[in-house]
Amino acid sequence: MLSFFFYGTLMDPDLQAVVLGGRLPEGVSAVLAGYRRRLVAGQDYPAIAPVKGSSVSGLLLDGVSPTMAARASQYEGPQYTATSLPVTAEDGTVRDAWAFLPMADIRLSARDWSLDAWQRRRKHLALKSASAYMAAIPTGALRRIQSDWISRLRDSRRA
Repeated sequence: MLSFFFYGTLMDPDLQAVVLGGRLPEGVSAVLAGYRRRLVAGQDYPAIAPVKGSSVSGLLLDGVSPTMAARASQYEGPQYTATSLPVTAEDGTVRDAWAFLPMADIRLSARDWSLDAWQRRRKHLALKSASAYMAAIPTGALRRIQSDWISRLRDSRRA
């Protein structure tokens, strides 16, 4: 199983269940040092960028299967890439977890992003659109991405 650090809309348990295809045990609070969370320019969701001395709070989620990881990758889309990064869990332990980082051409606004504000303004619309989007993903596309995650899981066990 894989560990993920979610810092945006996937911190919301309802959206997480839609995107991942089921509920996982509740995650724990965690912090990613050296990054800042901002709104993506012209959008209502965030991305993170390296900023010395900053940190991003988020959710560390264990037990993510390769199928769930494939679904999350499809949801995030080609403008994000999964990268393994060290995060500090609420108990102080540092662990590697996958996080979706924006591609270099993604422009961030100067505004910070807030989960609470997103949940009040956009969650209901996001749940509807994510449900429709996830249901329409071709099975073959998910299988290819799942295969990539299975390889990553094998590689991490060898390391």
